[in-house]
Amino acid sequence: MATLRLDICYRPLRIGWIIKSGDFAAFRKVIKYTNALWGGKFNPIILVDRKDEYSKLIDLFRVDMIIPVGDCDNFKDFLKIYPYLIKPFFQDSIFIKGDGYSHPGSNVLDINNALIYLRDKPEWKKIKDYGVHYYTWAEEDPLADVFLSQLGDYPDKDEVGADYLESLRRTSEFTEISLDSAEPIPALTIDHPNISYLSHYGMKRHHGIDSGWQSPGFFVGSVTNLEDLVCHWNLRACNIPLWFIDPQYIDRYTDLLPAWEKAMHDIIASYRHEWDKEIAVWTRCEDIDEACKPVVESKLVRYHVSDETWNGRNVRAPMMYFGEASVLGVVSGEDSKPKVSFALSDKPFCNDTRFHQQHLVASVSIIGGLYSDKQHTFHAPYLPELNEFYARTMHFFYNKLRIEPERIGIVINATDHDSFLYGLPIEELLERIFDMAGYDARPSNAGLITKQLITRLNGIQGGRVFKIPGVRRLLKTYGHNKSITKKTALQTIGSKDPDRPDTNFNVHKDLYIEPRPIGEKLTPSAVFGYLVEKGLFRVGADLICPSCKMKSWIPLDSLKQKVVCDLCGHEHNVTRNLTDANEWHYRRSGILGVEKNAQGAVPVFLTLQQLDTNFHGGLHESMYSTSLDLTPNTDAAAPKCETDFVWIIPRAYPRKTVVILAECKDQGSITGNDVLNLKRVADALPRKRYKTFVILSKISPFTTDEIKTAKTLNNQYRQRAILLSANELEPYYIGEQTKDKADKELKWYSPEEMASSTARLYFSSEEVDEDSYETK
Repeated sequence: MATLRLDICYRPLRIGWIIKSGDFAAFRKVIKYTNALWGGKFNPIILVDRKDEYSKLIDLFRVDMIIPVGDCDNFKDFLKIYPYLIKPFFQDSIFIKGDGYSHPGSNVLDINNALIYLRDKPEWKKIKDYGVHYYTWAEEDPLADVFLSQLGDYPDKDEVGADYLESLRRTSEFTEISLDSAEPIPALTIDHPNISYLSHYGMKRHHGIDSGWQSPGFFVGSVTNLEDLVCHWNLRACNIPLWFIDPQYIDRYTDLLPAWEKAMHDIIASYRHEWDKEIAVWTRCEDIDEACKPVVESKLVRYHVSDETWNGRNVRAPMMYFGEASVLGVVSGEDSKPKVSFALSDKPFCNDTRFHQQHLVASVSIIGGLYSDKQHTFHAPYLPELNEFYARTMHFFYNKLRIEPERIGIVINATDHDSFLYGLPIEELLERIFDMAGYDARPSNAGLITKQLITRLNGIQGGRVFKIPGVRRLLKTYGHNKSITKKTALQTIGSKDPDRPDTNFNVHKDLYIEPRPIGEKLTPSAVFGYLVEKGLFRVGADLICPSCKMKSWIPLDSLKQKVVCDLCGHEHNVTRNLTDANEWHYRRSGILGVEKNAQGAVPVFLTLQQLDTNFHGGLHESMYSTSLDLTPNTDAAAPKCETDFVWIIPRAYPRKTVVILAECKDQGSITGNDVLNLKRVADALPRKRYKTFVILSKISPFTTDEIKTAKTLNNQYRQRAILLSANELEPYYIGEQTKDKADKELKWYSPEEMASSTARLYFSSEEVDEDSYETK
């Protein structure tokens, strides 16, 4: 029975709290709610009326669900923008008040679960010995909202049903400390665990999300400005330790500032890189120097926070998790779809039945893949808009799966013991991807032929044989109705290419088309034997009918002592014919179809083989489809078109999923309409999620007009045209024979490098740093 290794990280559901600008009451309610949740510190607050910012925040934090708090009249309209952020439970509220038939609780893993899980562990005893502090303050204290954000508080029992403060009192025996509005903030507030600290206790940062700006320190703002308070909260939700400083009340911070700065120096001392070992001041104020002047010395780094801070390339929200487990999954087949089943072991939370309604996420990374199944994959690209599609095809419940960067998040209950995933059908995935661009995608006839040819040759790498010019010439010269002898076939395979005299069979003697002893060279006989074995040519005999005197070809499978002439229907004895014949005759099999399809499949096969060789690596399988017919489903005036193949490269956030479209030719011309149609499709794919490239490949040289047309795919900020000729397609590695005009080697190991090398080779020497414009 087949197995796969799975890495499971247990993490909290990430909630996007939606409030209106200026609604301080909703802000305070959110802070209390999120403090009652284990991992709640990492939930962002989103201002519903700041359109330029909220879309960036939802993407940055990779929000699992959104919950409105306060007076959000336009929440339904907001929800229509994000229909893929589906609540994984049926109740409208996070909290369950309970009644005579049920106990109060939460639909999300809460702090009660954490306290029960931790209370018997040695780490919790250390926390109790150190002393948990519960802070109170006067409602009229001007720094009340700062204290709420930094030190925490819980919602009232009457509001949510559960008495979280009493649970903490019983478990921790905390000390209650009142903060006097007339006195400086005591330095000890940063020395003892508090409610805010406990909301993320025991959580770790996962390595899967690269760190961005992460310098700890101070946030300078105004306590009367809700946007400042929300900004400060969201920075801390990115796991950046910050204390909110209002210069208007600087006298309140006299004891706290030096103590906090010392604590931050202790934190950065453990950072790996020297450039990260800096304490910073963060602020939304335009005049940073003026804002920071009364607070800190000029030696500290300063960050100005704007909408672009949240674009995914500056500050980054980490994946925080409780713990992880490595398990073996059992692979089985169900309704022609592969399925992997696995146990949810080593749970770092309480799985008692009292918490059966509490939800969290089992974030799964599958190590390895379905290498023998090219129709399905477990490595889905990060496209959160397809959450429901992924859930319906890869799981069971439509609302309990979240796609993550290089992982799959399954929403589970705290009491679940096992789970499963189905393989994602690649064909259905491509249909959804092109639907996002406004096109219906269906396999074309040419694509089905290429797909069967790939299957016949045991995968894309089986197409290496087409690198040999003599093989292509053999297929082109002798159609499926024309017989050849082995001698003729070997002469054709081993001869020079009339169109390219500098190319001959000897160039490919070290090419491996199938296993053979090390040091043994490839021969034309071995090549032809491979073609016959794979069914591209069939063995038979040319026989002359004694009745009609016409020659007909009979395949070996049909040969017997008496045969019926295909032309006149006369049955005759062929023993003498077979005795006189001194060699077999071969014909191209029907898998290559008519001449047009035979010649169209070869350049597609060659291009796919080169992409597989240059892009394929690690433990992730390739994701591609042969030719698709694309029909517009939103713009009736737009023309139908075809792409000879589609290649998908999933990438980790904030990098985008790569989509490569292609037009492949043998000797024919690539027209302006071919390029225009693919450009139209590439432009229609949302730039927020996709990075598109267009491959134009030919076995013959490109003409001046073709190069000029291909250049229109590029612009000032994007290079996406990739041109591949025989010089790139015939070698095993794509760049073996190609250098630029300055005789420098070109790089071809990523789509970006291919586009850059194409520009240097055909267009100009200018290069574009496209990553700088990915967010435009």
